[in-house]
Amino acid sequence: MDTGTITAFLTIGAIIFIGFFGNSMFNRFRIPDVLLLVALGMIIGPELLYLVTFETLASIDKFKDVFLSAALVIILFDGGLSLDVRSVFESMKFSVFLAISNFILLALAVGASLHLIMGIDFLVALTLGSIVGGTTGAVVIPIARKMRIRERTKTMLIMESVITDVLVIVATLSLISVIKLDEFSILAVARELSVKFLVGGGVGFAAGVAWLFVLERLKNQPLSYMITVAALFMIAAMVEMEPISSCGAVAALAFGLAMGNRRFVKKRLTSLSLSTLSDEHIHYFHSEITFFVRTFFFVYLGLSFRFSTLTAEHLSVGMFIIALTVVSRRVTANLASRAGELSHTEEMAVFALMPRGLAAAVLATLPAVALAGVDVWSADLGVLFLNTALIVILGTTVLATIFSFMTEKKIDRKQRDNLRNQLMNDIEDEREELDYLRPSYR
Repeated sequence: MDTGTITAFLTIGAIIFIGFFGNSMFNRFRIPDVLLLVALGMIIGPELLYLVTFETLASIDKFKDVFLSAALVIILFDGGLSLDVRSVFESMKFSVFLAISNFILLALAVGASLHLIMGIDFLVALTLGSIVGGTTGAVVIPIARKMRIRERTKTMLIMESVITDVLVIVATLSLISVIKLDEFSILAVARELSVKFLVGGGVGFAAGVAWLFVLERLKNQPLSYMITVAALFMIAAMVEMEPISSCGAVAALAFGLAMGNRRFVKKRLTSLSLSTLSDEHIHYFHSEITFFVRTFFFVYLGLSFRFSTLTAEHLSVGMFIIALTVVSRRVTANLASRAGELSHTEEMAVFALMPRGLAAAVLATLPAVALAGVDVWSADLGVLFLNTALIVILGTTVLATIFSFMTEKKIDRKQRDNLRNQLMNDIEDEREELDYLRPSYR
């Protein structure tokens, strides 16, 4: 092997080792491993240790859309496997409310603020607000699944991240079209969103139900799980094609939802036996793949950060948007708490899980390509969009880490207080019983 290959092997091995230990820290201390992985990407990148050069990163960037789309499909499939379909239906209206209200509030706040303060065209500024307007399942799903809150609240947060991933993409592409063509139709956007969710989800769930029967037939065959991964990617790809033209990510989540709810499918849809399917086998192997994909996704985010192009203006805009994100999240979490009857700790969990990520990383470079040559666009805005999006991704991930850790500590403290109160009540009850019985002994 040449020197470059040896370096690549050592780097990949080190990333997996650090990802493993970060995941162990997450499981033991409730400290998400995201920041460790992003920091690792920054350190090994072309501006610090040079373990990954600019040439290597440029080669990786050619396949960025494929890699990030594959990561989204795998992570959402994993999320679907862990969800209870009844919880999904129960929490859906709150998930939709939380996703849409938070997205609209933040996007409008960013658009209006940058237009008034920096003089950026309102629609262009609104495009940046749209890019950073949604949470990401890549961070929300693993954190929410580990938090000690009700399943309904976990499901609400996971579904919110799925909804906003699609909402961010559709809204951003629509705004770019408006800027280029000066045409806008609310009905067209609403129709597009409906197709993305309803058709993609329906096709994915139906495919998942059908695949349960395929797995039943393959129960004694080797590599049955790997063929499931193949089916997952094929479903995600086919729903994106004509004439369906829906969303592969939503289909992946629904595919996993059907496979993870075998008992529900058997009870409601068929009397045929599905009892021999090894759920543990599916979950075990997919958790391994998800770990691998998540690890390299966050390292890639760190690699994408460019210290040499970062300016005080970019940092200021990024921090300002993070502040707007915190405020809008606080408002929507409070509204969701009142509408959904959440406890105080669950409201804190909703507030904490505000991280931006995959969709923002994919879309941050799109306006520079799509709007090149348009009067309201300049090359400086392209750098501003990319750096600001990365700052917001990192900043909101840091805040999600801190706030989720604080929420877990509050849950620990509440459980200790409840246990102490219960013990005190038990002692008091025993004391009263002894006082009651003491005269009879005399």
